[in-house]
Amino acid sequence: MHPIRPLVGLLAAATLAPLALAQPGADICANAPLITPGLYSGTTVGSTPDGNSGCGAADGAPDVWYKIVAPSARLLVVDTCTAANYDSVLALHSGCAGGVVRACNDDSCGLQSRVEYSAAAGETIYIRVSGFAGGVGTYTMSVAFQDPPPPPTNGPDVSVFQVLDIDYYATVNGINAYAVGTDSCNVGDAPVSWYSGTPFHPVIAQNMFRLKAGRFEQIGMSWLKHGFASTNSPGCGTCVQPPDGGAQLGIACTDAYGAGLNGSQGLLGPRSDVNAATGVFPWPFTSPSYSGDIARRLQVRQTDVNPANNAGAVYFVDTHYVTQDDAQWNNGLNNLSYRRLATPPATGVPNFAGSTQRFLPGIHAWRDTDSSVTLANADYIESYTINSQPRDITCRFIVGSKVTSNQDGTYTYEYAVHNINSHRSGGSFSVPVAPGLNVTNIGFHDVDYHSGEPYDNTDWTVVRTADALLWSSPQTHAQNPNSNALRWSTLYNFRFTVNAAPQQGDVSIGLFRPGTPAAVTASVDIPLPGCDPDVNQDGNVDQDDVAYLTNVIGGGANPTGIDPDFNRDGNADQDDIAALIDTVGGGGCP
Repeated sequence: MHPIRPLVGLLAAATLAPLALAQPGADICANAPLITPGLYSGTTVGSTPDGNSGCGAADGAPDVWYKIVAPSARLLVVDTCTAANYDSVLALHSGCAGGVVRACNDDSCGLQSRVEYSAAAGETIYIRVSGFAGGVGTYTMSVAFQDPPPPPTNGPDVSVFQVLDIDYYATVNGINAYAVGTDSCNVGDAPVSWYSGTPFHPVIAQNMFRLKAGRFEQIGMSWLKHGFASTNSPGCGTCVQPPDGGAQLGIACTDAYGAGLNGSQGLLGPRSDVNAATGVFPWPFTSPSYSGDIARRLQVRQTDVNPANNAGAVYFVDTHYVTQDDAQWNNGLNNLSYRRLATPPATGVPNFAGSTQRFLPGIHAWRDTDSSVTLANADYIESYTINSQPRDITCRFIVGSKVTSNQDGTYTYEYAVHNINSHRSGGSFSVPVAPGLNVTNIGFHDVDYHSGEPYDNTDWTVVRTADALLWSSPQTHAQNPNSNALRWSTLYNFRFTVNAAPQQGDVSIGLFRPGTPAAVTASVDIPLPGCDPDVNQDGNVDQDDVAYLTNVIGGGANPTGIDPDFNRDGNADQDDIAALIDTVGGGGCP
């Protein structure tokens, strides 16, 4: 969205705030100053990288460090919400090099961060202040201890602690087959069910994505690995052995399944069995006959990974755990983590090119790699009755958007929509487009189901309505429950070119399965209805645009090729200059 520069000066109001201590953080973790609760001002400008965070693309970013000791069992709360002039990232660590990341946050209050951690009495916690994608700047950091919530409050909460490894199996008819290894962690405060031979254990989805020429697409998916036993290993905190041993994942315990296990075909079941919102699936799981080396595994078209066809492409995998108790405690939104791959070979085992980005689904890799991308959540509540008890579960789609000026008065709009856990699924996607705008290069991309999943892979259709572009599943749920819908742990793409600059507005995702609400929205960049005030195409909206249009209407050169009829009344004259002046001054489009 273009910054609007007012034509007149604005008065800024100042407010008083508590005095911050000028206590600089240490550039090296080992030299971190010991602090007490309070406000601390500092800067990361000129600092060097000295650690990782596990979120916010902040691994390897310039950072500074503090440390604090909990006087008793307290909840440590650290934030930069008070003030920071850049996109900050906060992480809490158990120590310096090799220390466990206790908590991490990128954006909690706007572009600023807030982290919480329940510390034990006498525990030393290291605070890392860094920036999104290497950003640096000044900050004011608030540090406080609060009374911890009485346990259990968070319930069982499984997530992917590490994306471990990846295997390649074979290429059959132009399809490569892979499997991705996972190490899970229970970040909750109650054991997670891991009961083999019952429907009360996790299932694990594996996905692959490609970022190419600014476009982020899902290019492969697997069936679901069914978990069978937990090792309750240390690695993500002080592991508390659960009462039922390997039939549960204990608090702060990990359990690793290497790629070899996650690619074991007999343990892979279809996604269509699972309601990701509730974690419910039938037992025994559906297991049709299969044959060959690629069945059920993470399948990717060879042309989508062959370096000869994909110069400059970047690849990622994410993995996703779903289990009933986690989902029904409403803890299902942090169950994914992603990791970057080196460019895969046409055949063979790829290498990793980065660390695991914890608690983040694959779509976050788009923004973490390209700072011009924006992400927005589209949430709604699904209400269920489970064991005679009401359950309200938050379901989420994440919408990513990227707008590129083509330097000719047109803009290319790219959208990616990632369904995290909505059982009702996406059945349509709508972007407002005003009448009279010229729309070209309309596109759609999805990822194919395989190995006997019942879902149709027919592409969505697109129509231009009176005021929008509308993509839709080929059939409604009433017509065909297995029509192509945007189902959980899946990402679809939508794109077009139009002669209109971006502004903030709502896109709409229509839900496939019937119910309330019928649709959810997300606020991202959409085409400005009817005009582009940045007539000189320099990225700013200001008096230079007025001068440019005045010159064009007076017979001067028009290198950007804009239509001088800004108010669209059929004439290019002083009325268009007046309309542009009003728009630049903060008025709407004519």
